[in-house]
Amino acid sequence: MNGLSFGSAKQGVRRVQVNTRRSQWVRRSVQILLFLFVFSVVLSHYMERRGLELPWPVLGNFHALCPFGAVESAGRLLLDGALIPKIRVSNFWVFGSLILLTLVLGSAFCGYLCPLGSVQEWTGRLGRRLFRKFNRFSGHRLDRVLGFMRYGVLILILVQTTLSLRLVFQRVDPFYALFHFWMGDVFLSAVIVLGVVLILSLFFERPWCRWFCPLGALLGLLQRVSFLKIRRQKDVCSGCGKCSRACPMGITVARIQCVKDSRCNRCGSCIDVCGREGALLLSGPRRGVFAPLKSRIVMGVLVLSLFFLPIVSAITGGYFNSSASKLERPGTLTLQDIRGSMTLGEMARGLRMDTASLTAILGIPPDTPDTTKMYDLEEIDGELTIGQVKDRLSYHMEKRGS
Repeated sequence: MNGLSFGSAKQGVRRVQVNTRRSQWVRRSVQILLFLFVFSVVLSHYMERRGLELPWPVLGNFHALCPFGAVESAGRLLLDGALIPKIRVSNFWVFGSLILLTLVLGSAFCGYLCPLGSVQEWTGRLGRRLFRKFNRFSGHRLDRVLGFMRYGVLILILVQTTLSLRLVFQRVDPFYALFHFWMGDVFLSAVIVLGVVLILSLFFERPWCRWFCPLGALLGLLQRVSFLKIRRQKDVCSGCGKCSRACPMGITVARIQCVKDSRCNRCGSCIDVCGREGALLLSGPRRGVFAPLKSRIVMGVLVLSLFFLPIVSAITGGYFNSSASKLERPGTLTLQDIRGSMTLGEMARGLRMDTASLTAILGIPPDTPDTTKMYDLEEIDGELTIGQVKDRLSYHMEKRGS
């Protein structure tokens, strides 16, 4: 058999009974692994900022590792060579790895690595048990129309972020809310969006991915030129349509020769249910390309390698900088952006003032270290909550303006 196939390895062209659950175990194992990895990164950063000494290195905060952060900062970087606050050089390394993975395997990041996509998928399993019409509540045409909203969201975020010099998307980002709702430093609007997404996941397969995700929209466009694609062999295909019915993203695989749909996440469900050996392949432009790659295990290893090897190489070489960059533009912090995890130094720089002036405004000792976190200020002044910090800064700004 030529190409990279997820189906049976039996000889001949014949119908086979495929256990989809068994064939998906590699992908689902990778999903769990990546979810735990991201959670460990968030937890390590939380423990570090609480003053705990950890025996392992902390890569950085969530914002410094998010690949979409590089996309959000692209406009400001092109206009005046500056990054928006919270974005680091590390964001561009993660995004570069994501581009490499997509150019080779398509949107495998969405199907294998994205924790938010995985959580939607896990919630959808419950929905399949509760509702017989799961993923069939909307017609195919309406589903396709809703899919274009992703591009509108992407454009809106890029424009608003470039103009405001702030991470606008953070206010509604369900990905950030998923890993930070328990920390108390996430916008309520983002938690609400996450809740809506999870509820919709009980009725539709990956609603955020297929209708709203701006990163998915970008990767979907890029995967159209990916090297490996799902290809249908007309001389083998029986035209039964099982692949189309099995596709969780509503792609009519049985009607096309090469799947270029922007919402294909390389889950392989269409190949799993195919009853004819070699009718559907994940392969290069020619049948003889990558013929030895026939297992899901190889696919999982490829996904992890293409994504993580560039990042590990950058960390080893000292190029993966997840700390504050000299390109980060000062004076762009607003009162709404102040979070408990910020340090006095970060806040002073964001407000374009020195630390001594900031401590005077807040009424705390001038020798307070600039590495002190906002949520630790209550230990210095019992009344100095995050709300009080904002109130005192607001009063100072109003007084200076008058």
